[in-house]
This record gives sequence, C-alpha cells and structure tokens, in this order.
Amino acid sequence: MTENGIIAPVTAYETIYDEAIGNYGLITVSAAKALGINAATLAKLAYRGRLERIAHGLYRIDKYVPSQGGLDAYACAVASLGGDSYLWGPSAIAIRNLCPTDPSVIYVATPARYRGKARGGVVVKDRTPCGDIDNIEGIRVQGVCSAILSSQHMIMFDRLLDAVNAAKAQGLINAEQAHETTKGLYVND
Repeated sequence: MTENGIIAPVTAYETIYDEAIGNYGLITVSAAKALGINAATLAKLAYRGRLERIAHGLYRIDKYVPSQGGLDAYACAVASLGGDSYLWGPSAIAIRNLCPTDPSVIYVATPARYRGKARGGVVVKDRTPCGDIDNIEGIRVQGVCSAILSSQHMIMFDRLLDAVNAAKAQGLINAEQAHETTKGLYVND
C-alpha cells in the first residue's frame, strides 16, 4: 500500500519471486502458468535479466542466494528434466551423505523419454521408472536401498557396504532392509 492508500499492483516478477524463492529460486513454465503468467512473460523477464533460463521451460530468479545445504545443483538437475524425474544411484547416495561419490556428476533418472541435451555434469538415465521415491528438501530422490543397488558398477563395493551401514545408523533403513541390500550387493558383485 502506498502513502495515499492506493494498493500498488503486484508485478509478474514479484509473483514469480514469491513462488520461486521456496523452490531453490526455480520457476517452471507450468508453475508460472498456474500463477497466471504466460511463457512469453517469462521470456521477456529473461531477456531483461530478471530471470536466467536454465533449461527448456525452467528459469531461475536473478536475486537468488544459494541455499545453505548445497542442494541447489541437485534441485536444478531434477527440475531441468521435469515431470517425474528424480536423483538416481550415486547422486541419491550423495544427497544423503552415505559415502563418498563423484561430486562433478549428477545422475537424474526419468521414466519418460528424454530427447534434450543434458546440462554439463548431469547424466540422464532415460526410461528408468522407480516406485521407491523419497522427497528430500523438495527434491525427488530414489529410495536408499534401490540407490545403493543401482550404484554397484559406479561405486566401489566397500563404499557401498559403508553406505548400507551409514543408512542403517541414520535410521533411513531398518536391519532387514540393510541385510537384503547387502545380500543384493554380494549376489550381483
């Protein structure tokens, strides 16, 4: 409200900002449409430098300060594939800090066909459905046991055993799940 009692109109950027700030600074075209803002307005805001185009249909606000937890890269990678995509394998282990992984690569799986070019450092696992999905700080992530088993040929065996023990110690899986996952590691080694 201004000094003379007139309510100032809310701009498209302010509307987008309010939505994006709780989502790692990210706004999708579909989320903007739900707010009554069309794709052309997003493109204009990007042209003016108010938004950064991250991927097809995905933008980040210009005044976003990265989160304290360092999850921005994961959120951006999953959002850039859209839909039902989720962190997969080693990245699902990394976000939970279960064992050391390569931080320069983010694995994202999608049950849909993906034809686009992945952003630098993102590896897309195309047509990989998963019924075991968790949500960590608003990011879709493959379940613990399936992530460990999916990582068998990418992470050393001893580290995967450490990941099973860490997950059990953190209460992410119970003793039976730990036993079955460890058994699966030995069978498929």
